[in-house]
Amino acid sequence: MKEKKRILFTVLEAGAGHKMPALAIRDAIESLYPGRFNMDVVDFFKESGALTDDFLMKRVWDFALAHPIAARMVYALIEFFHFSPRFYIKILLVEAWKKGICYIKEYNPDMIISTQFYCLPASSMSRDFLKLPIKVIGYVTDPFCGYSLWADRGADYILVSSEKARQMIIRRKVSPERVKIFPFPVNQKFFSRARTGEQIIRRYSLNPDYKTVLATAGGQGISNIGIFVKKIYKKGLPLNVIAVCGKNEKLRLELEALKSGTSSITNLIPIGYADNMNELLSVSDLNIAKAGASTTFEALFMDNPIIFTHYAAPPEKPNIDYCIENKVGWYTPGEKSFFKVLNMILNKGILEEYKNNLKKLKLHSGSEEIAKFIVSQL
Repeated sequence: MKEKKRILFTVLEAGAGHKMPALAIRDAIESLYPGRFNMDVVDFFKESGALTDDFLMKRVWDFALAHPIAARMVYALIEFFHFSPRFYIKILLVEAWKKGICYIKEYNPDMIISTQFYCLPASSMSRDFLKLPIKVIGYVTDPFCGYSLWADRGADYILVSSEKARQMIIRRKVSPERVKIFPFPVNQKFFSRARTGEQIIRRYSLNPDYKTVLATAGGQGISNIGIFVKKIYKKGLPLNVIAVCGKNEKLRLELEALKSGTSSITNLIPIGYADNMNELLSVSDLNIAKAGASTTFEALFMDNPIIFTHYAAPPEKPNIDYCIENKVGWYTPGEKSFFKVLNMILNKGILEEYKNNLKKLKLHSGSEEIAKFIVSQL
């Protein structure tokens, strides 16, 4: 029997923004070509043993979430100098490169797909060092940006989700024929659920007379979402508020304490890390969120307009711009603008208008299209 070809997905699990698209593509390949490939999505630096670089990169992302202004300044400097992504691997992440060479040699993949901007050059450089006759393909997880960190000229293809991102990559001297556009990938499993809407409503004790807000602080739980959730509760707005705190146990406990110690007509439901976001979105009317790409498109695909309260790194800002331009979301970084929008949603019927605008966009996941392209390159 012919041995199955091996596809290695290299990601960095700082939050879920890089891992979720990789999982969506992997599952689409398995769905279209069942049993034909062995595939693994790995936290590349960690699994290769580059623990110092792994710790550094994850702490840097936590810092960016907590200090977005500093993160934007760093991005501005990176774009000003626009060194090759390989420069950062050779100078800052040498451990990740050296350990990556050993990991890829042992794994012996037939193709590498990377959905993280440091893992992509580390993967292609390792492939080149080992002289492996395989392709390395990058997927840019920022739908409307192609920052210089993604412009790895060693990759065989770089996949993007918009013409704007494509042109940004090309301007960094990546050959145009190697930059392909596909819709943003969201896992098809996201659109199915084990429980009915009524079961989910009962599970979380939602008030059927209220609109339901899903407030998500991201996988790391580092954001200002908790501040707005607390203010909603203290104002006593007639809403169900499902507050997903991610790994931020401190925030979850604070919300639990607020709920038990202060009376309010707001129905607050604090939860920790949620692996059923599809179910939560299915019973929600709108989102309050940071402008991460997966968070944004998962909400839009589930007909949830979004109130963005902030963004961390500059590549997230275009996600806000896209939603504002298409009138499917709002940007409210301050308390005054935030409650102005909530007031319009509660009293002026603007939510239905935005939901109708969402339907007009006719969004669809690019997972299967990307899967077919990848298999065609094997």
